[in-house]
Amino acid sequence: MSHDRQVKHHVVIATTPELAFEAVTQASELREWFSDEAWTEVRPCGRYEVRWSRDYRAEGKFTALDAPRRAAFTWKGTGEPGETAVEFTVEAVEGGVKVGMVHGGFGPGDEWDQALTESDKGWLTGLENLKSMLETGVDLRIARRSFLGIVPDLLDAERAAKEGIAVERGIYIQGTLDNTAARAAGIVKGDVIVALGGLETLGSQEMTAALRAHHAGDVVDVELVRGQVRETVRLTLGEWPRPEVPGTAEGLADFVHKLYSETDAELKAAIEGLAEAEAGQRPSAEEWSVKEVLAHLSLVERDTQFYVSSYALDGWLDSGPGNTATIPGRLAAVQAIAPTLASLLDRYLADEQETVALLRGLSEETVAHKARTNRIGQTMAFLPIHTRGHIEQIKATVKAVRAG
Repeated sequence: MSHDRQVKHHVVIATTPELAFEAVTQASELREWFSDEAWTEVRPCGRYEVRWSRDYRAEGKFTALDAPRRAAFTWKGTGEPGETAVEFTVEAVEGGVKVGMVHGGFGPGDEWDQALTESDKGWLTGLENLKSMLETGVDLRIARRSFLGIVPDLLDAERAAKEGIAVERGIYIQGTLDNTAARAAGIVKGDVIVALGGLETLGSQEMTAALRAHHAGDVVDVELVRGQVRETVRLTLGEWPRPEVPGTAEGLADFVHKLYSETDAELKAAIEGLAEAEAGQRPSAEEWSVKEVLAHLSLVERDTQFYVSSYALDGWLDSGPGNTATIPGRLAAVQAIAPTLASLLDRYLADEQETVALLRGLSEETVAHKARTNRIGQTMAFLPIHTRGHIEQIKATVKAVRAG
């Protein structure tokens, strides 16, 4: 038996050799179709690392670079018996380019058999997504993702004790969205999801992994804890919202402006008639006041501008771990310069309009890159879902403050 078994695949893509070469070497592009995180130093002997949320990572160094025709690098993945080698070739053909991939160096034995099988499956799926992203801008990992429709938070021991919940870890439900699987199944605020489809969901990463293990239309059992009662509900997972994204800066800006107009009307209705004291009052120690929610929405908008700007600068810039728009110090800083309910609302609405103006001014080069334009558009289309979740939070907060 050969000690140098190989995985070989190729795909024909309607793109240019330059864009295809960037896609298989640049960190910002690898994140678009291949891995969750990536870092590359694109030079001979330069290092790289790619990571996935399912606790798998691979690293190595570039052994050959001949832009835009060929890139080769070593590969050592988590739990694999040894180092292997990957080579990409890019060849101009009728209708676009042919991207070839060879992953070799697999030895004999059961451990290598498993590594070979996983490599074959991973590259086949990855190249399919590479073609989709470069031709249409659609990330199949997102397009095929199942959607539950919850506004999630994490449960901790303090909240569990205060609310009389029988478990101390899980996905705490702040609310559910209209016309979603969660709402149809009767999941409500205060429920705690501890498993989905037989997989534990004790934290955010586990919840993400459980949803990724299923596609829209799958029927799954969701195990949840409601107070001291543990029960199981069966539901049909929905599709992740994925609207058509306009292909011009002007169209993208108008698209987002319309989305904002709809949620802004809902937000204003939710806080209409709310007194200043009520807006600053927390319903409980671990929950946000209405003012804190508005500060959070403003910070999300500004972080979104950073995200969009990073694409316009030809790359994806990491803003650090976690959601920086939830840091208490940032929420307090916003309220320090916008202390009233009206000033907080004005700041948020102005931030939205700044985002629209930023989109309208995107360069032709940026919007010509379908993958980036689509990713920006899909991200912007998700914001109303995020905002509506917090509008429901505001309504619940107002009710609790006035009842207390």
